[in-house]
Amino acid sequence: MRLYERFADKGYHTSIATTFGINFDAYENIVLPRLRGAGCRNNILLADRRMLTHALDGASPLPRQAGKLYTVEGAAAQGLFHPKLFLQVGRKAGRLIIGSANLTAAGLAGNLELVTILGYDSEDEGTQSLIAQAWQYLEGLIDPGNQMLLTQRKWMLNRAPWLRTAEPSENPVTLGDGSVAALLIANTQTGIGSRFTALINERVDRLIVISPYWDDELAALAFLSEELGPREISVLIDQDTELFPRDAASSIPNLKLYQRSGFETGRFIHAKALIAETASADHLLIGSANCTKAALGNGSFSGRNDEASIYRRLPPGSVVAALGLAKLLDQENQIAAEDLAQQNYEDDIPLDQLVSQHPGMFSLRGDILDWQPSQNLASADCRIELMSASGNNLDIVPRKLESSSEEVVRYLIETFDEVPTFARVLGPVNFPPAIITHVDALQVAIRETHSRKTENALSQLDGETEAGLALLEVLDVLEKIEENDEVGTSEGISIPKAQKKHGDSDVPNHRILTYEEFIAGRRLHQAGSVLHNSLGSSDVSVVRGVLNRIVGLSGLTVEIEDDDDNDQDLKAAFYLGDETENAEAEIAAGDEFDIEARHDTTKELDKEEQRLRAMQRESTKEQIVSAATKFANRIDIKQQAGSLSTRDFLRLRALLMIICAAAWKGTNRTREKQAGQDALQVLPVEDDPDSWPIIIGRLLFKIFGGPNPAIASLKLETDHDQLPVDLIECWATCFWCIQACLAAPMSKKERARIDRYIESLVRQVYLRTHLTEQELSADSVVTVMEGLSSQYAERLGIDAGVIRSAHMCSKREAP
Repeated sequence: MRLYERFADKGYHTSIATTFGINFDAYENIVLPRLRGAGCRNNILLADRRMLTHALDGASPLPRQAGKLYTVEGAAAQGLFHPKLFLQVGRKAGRLIIGSANLTAAGLAGNLELVTILGYDSEDEGTQSLIAQAWQYLEGLIDPGNQMLLTQRKWMLNRAPWLRTAEPSENPVTLGDGSVAALLIANTQTGIGSRFTALINERVDRLIVISPYWDDELAALAFLSEELGPREISVLIDQDTELFPRDAASSIPNLKLYQRSGFETGRFIHAKALIAETASADHLLIGSANCTKAALGNGSFSGRNDEASIYRRLPPGSVVAALGLAKLLDQENQIAAEDLAQQNYEDDIPLDQLVSQHPGMFSLRGDILDWQPSQNLASADCRIELMSASGNNLDIVPRKLESSSEEVVRYLIETFDEVPTFARVLGPVNFPPAIITHVDALQVAIRETHSRKTENALSQLDGETEAGLALLEVLDVLEKIEENDEVGTSEGISIPKAQKKHGDSDVPNHRILTYEEFIAGRRLHQAGSVLHNSLGSSDVSVVRGVLNRIVGLSGLTVEIEDDDDNDQDLKAAFYLGDETENAEAEIAAGDEFDIEARHDTTKELDKEEQRLRAMQRESTKEQIVSAATKFANRIDIKQQAGSLSTRDFLRLRALLMIICAAAWKGTNRTREKQAGQDALQVLPVEDDPDSWPIIIGRLLFKIFGGPNPAIASLKLETDHDQLPVDLIECWATCFWCIQACLAAPMSKKERARIDRYIESLVRQVYLRTHLTEQELSADSVVTVMEGLSSQYAERLGIDAGVIRSAHMCSKREAP
């Protein structure tokens, strides 16, 4: 079996792998692409801490995707952290791969390895309990100080209800095929060797041992011989490795040594197996444990290493047949101990030295770099150097923040052209590079494969270059899916903002503040610095990407193809579907809208078509007005419930841009005389109780006006100390829209009425966002406003310069 091919199996959203040695090229080129291609996007890698440091210090090519597409954590043990577990979890299935293979090129495709695969698909309770036991062990390895790992853990459990309720096995279990199995993981009470021998309650005819590494005195093999009393001990030897202690062989009774005799010549036998053959069964133990005292322990010593092995009770004679060992263990392959070379084991990895070379953990969120130094480090004596993905030093000087402590040192990364991938600690001793965990990037990367319902919703936005009501419909679908997913009842597509439950101390502990509380303690945004996106972990961020594309913002990472056919997309965005009465329900049901077939642009409209278009305009206008009313009602409900979030303000931004796209500079009285006006611009500037300035005014008054504005009820998490960029984009849209109301061409009578209504609201909009003059001048605000002017100013008859000047005046009056 080619182990790496199994990583392409579908049905799993999460993988957690443990390994002693790590080669990043092997993991990123062999394992990761297959996992992500199969929809497994929440991936965690746990390696021996010293070997991880060794790999980053030159023993492996530097990783390109670590900290961005998967997390890497170093694990410590009394001896070696040596288990080779690969746990995969899905909504209805789980799989445990356990064996001898490290996540290296040799382990995945070079060595002779031995693994077993146990799969659970909702019926095999025995396998389920073994997988739950493996998860219980892995969960204990998660560092409570690693907030990203805690988030990934929460995300996985939200999407695996069966695992949340599964009972870990404590004793051997019966699998679906009728065989008996037990997961033996090293602990401080009893060694793996003792637990293995305790599972065998009959005389052992032959004990077969396969192990690449041995004790100098064969202490572990002697213990097995004493406990099991086998009539014969057969050991498979690779003469070329010179790893077997031949001088100790005479101390083991009934020992026979067998050479590999050309079997798979050139491949290192890295497999580990104990096969105790009895009259009624084959008792098999495979996994990470070599036949050493450190791995297996003995009667009085539980071992030093962290190891994991699987015990299987199988029909007699089945294991030798399955592994093709019969010919190898033939008398003609027997070899005398004295014919072997002297043991020549050279360990060129300075493990003891590597203990003190671990610099700690780094994580980057927005423009804040957090460093959690290892216990052996005095951070005050050190400085940080940032490196690119290729390992080159970057011309970035992190600025230490006053909020730093001994446990967490915080740095501000003010501006950078290239994203830092590694951090190097420099001081009395220079440390190897450490991986920077990019929290925002990982939250975007960790998403399940979209279901049909989600794909149909997102497909409505493909190629959109204009804001249409479809944006709100897609938001409804995505939010409904994700709300259900937070309690593990639906098909989940992204990381929810999990609420902290009583006693749930292992989830990230971020305070929830009102907008004004957050503003009071926020760090001001500096021009050019990286902003945090509060929607980055959710597929609703796709809607934000569409809005940014419409106003021409660059540098977006949105998984939507661009479409240059602007005119057709403009019509498609507003066409609501005459053939369906409930577009949202149709999207949820998976129906598709054939927009292209509904437009006839090849001939002039006759009178009947003009009448139908007029009816369509009226219908579109009513739906926009209705959407604004529903939004106001939604805000009332969520304000009373105290649950307003940045998602509601993404909806506000979308609705404001939909109104701008449907607006025009004329009135209904003069419409027939307007040449070149698009039929989909249905909101007049005046002479209508639902003119676009009035609708915008109503919306913004709901958010910023009156004694109880909605903005006062907005809640923000303190996972970052700056305003999220998606909220700043919403505020910029609000600024542009309120200024557009004052700059729109209209009669003197209507101007007087609008000014009386809007001018005081302008002050409230700027006042209650609490942005400083510096923040109002930042690119994050100005670029959005300029994009809105480019998109809408001309069609609304507005001078972009007037809006720019009005904004400058308003910002000078800002707090």
